[in-house]
Amino acid sequence: MFINFTILNSISKMIKSQYKYIFVLFSFLGGCSNDPSPQILSNITNVKIPVDKLQTIKLSDVISEYKAIKLEFTEKSMIQSVRKVLCYKNQIYVLDTFGSKAVLVFNMDGSFVRRIGESGRGPGQYILPQDFEIDSDNNIIEIIGNRQVIKYSLTGKYLNHFTINFTGINFVKKGGDYYFAVSGKEDFKVICTDLQGRIQHSYVPTYGNYEMGVAFSCFIPQTSDQILYRPLRRDTIYSVKNKSITPYRIIDFGDYKFDLEAYNSLPRLEQMKFIKNKKNINQCIIENYFENSQYVHITYDKSGKLYEYILNKTTGNYCHFGNETLNDDIFWQAEAKWMTGGNEEYIYYNIEPYKFESISKLKRFLEGFTEDESSIQAMLEETSNPILLFAKYKI
Repeated sequence: MFINFTILNSISKMIKSQYKYIFVLFSFLGGCSNDPSPQILSNITNVKIPVDKLQTIKLSDVISEYKAIKLEFTEKSMIQSVRKVLCYKNQIYVLDTFGSKAVLVFNMDGSFVRRIGESGRGPGQYILPQDFEIDSDNNIIEIIGNRQVIKYSLTGKYLNHFTINFTGINFVKKGGDYYFAVSGKEDFKVICTDLQGRIQHSYVPTYGNYEMGVAFSCFIPQTSDQILYRPLRRDTIYSVKNKSITPYRIIDFGDYKFDLEAYNSLPRLEQMKFIKNKKNINQCIIENYFENSQYVHITYDKSGKLYEYILNKTTGNYCHFGNETLNDDIFWQAEAKWMTGGNEEYIYYNIEPYKFESISKLKRFLEGFTEDESSIQAMLEETSNPILLFAKYKI
């Protein structure tokens, strides 16, 4: 395995300006496991996590190449936290719910283009944008906020909107219908509406076990006509297809399965304390999940520590590691990254510079992109914003 730096000369030309974020794209080569009986997934299949079998991994042994794109930092493009990233027609769309409170658009060279919509309660305005989708058939962008789905042209012009009468947080559009992940005291966790917001179907009944919030990136669109949905703190991934919802994958942690029944029996305040204080001793809770046609990527928490499991669905090769078994000689601070979604080619990560233990580690990370000391110093001086990573696996 090797690191291919053949593209870095062109990269260094992109990152000389001081006020931009960073995107990184990298490829993982080779299998991390030599399992004689690998998991090869098809249709409805359990994914068995070998919780007790962590691998010692050196990232430079499995990364072939990567590049950086810094997103321009301006008064109108200050990002506090990245909630979602989409790439469409050579532009990057970034949702920042609590900082800029907007969807921000950048060119692929990192230059800032525009904001979509603005804060407020009038037509074409929202308070806290929770999610967004790009309708490639109609070349429009749709943002959910204020119990409304607001539609804009790709240039940011307000077109129209419709209202919903439930607390939809995340959504996805498929086959002429909308599917919403519901938060709060609702009877169902997924609601399907028509294009005017009229309820057509409801799925995943709560049976009175109301939970505030939804799982991070709970909808995972697929290239087929289905959508994958992950409920909060569940080990089952559902397939939404043809206006029906069925179990698709069960993440099997064996003896370390999360005791959901015991958790649901706790009073509401105790549930909040359980999650906040990481009381899931020797129990695994899925924190993040992504799946495309080739890979399943699971981030899970056990006893307050995060672990990663990446499975090649075709070959059965996998990587399974925690921070204590990862020799992170590329990013130098594994705790600083968080998966924010992806597509068929890349997995998207958010890197938070303030989580680096020292400036020296952050500098070593930046030195992977350029040898220009002045560029590195400029980047070190502007570290208040997140760094985004695009990852391309080939396990």
